[in-house]
Amino acid sequence: MKKLVVLALVLAATPAFADEAIVASAPPAKTLGVDAIAVVPVGNYGNVATLGIGATARLEVPAGSGFVTGRLGAIFHAMNNTQATSLTLIPAYVGYRQPVGPGGGYIAGEIGITYAYATMDTSLGRISGSDSELGLALMAGLRRGTLDLRAGLFAPDVNNALGLIASAGYDFAAF
Repeated sequence: MKKLVVLALVLAATPAFADEAIVASAPPAKTLGVDAIAVVPVGNYGNVATLGIGATARLEVPAGSGFVTGRLGAIFHAMNNTQATSLTLIPAYVGYRQPVGPGGGYIAGEIGITYAYATMDTSLGRISGSDSELGLALMAGLRRGTLDLRAGLFAPDVNNALGLIASAGYDFAAF
């Protein structure tokens, strides 16, 4: 009988394993990050440019079950036409990132203004032009700690341009 009482006391004193679904956790933090971007233009966009590379600064703020996002950066393009010397896109987008499942996967959509700046060499000298258009990005991604990988569609001009985009990001601050 004594052995049963001792066994019951030992079992009662053994720490319980916490269920992760019940444990309270801190709310997600606001994050600042940077993303390296690669764009492969297709269609009319691909007739002008071959490849775009660049970077964006990213802010994410928890909202509901996901995150409101803000992004600002620059994408520099290699050109198809030998006369065109440069095309630079400056996307300024806001959107929403919705986590999917517990593994770090997510879907995201962003919309905003894309400012485009191009230069071209002519027989009369160098000319330049700029324009701003409504742009968007629809992506799926994976987050692991401070690393953010994503890929999807990029439309710097929703009426006339489409590309495939991939990015690798790093969150350097949380507050």
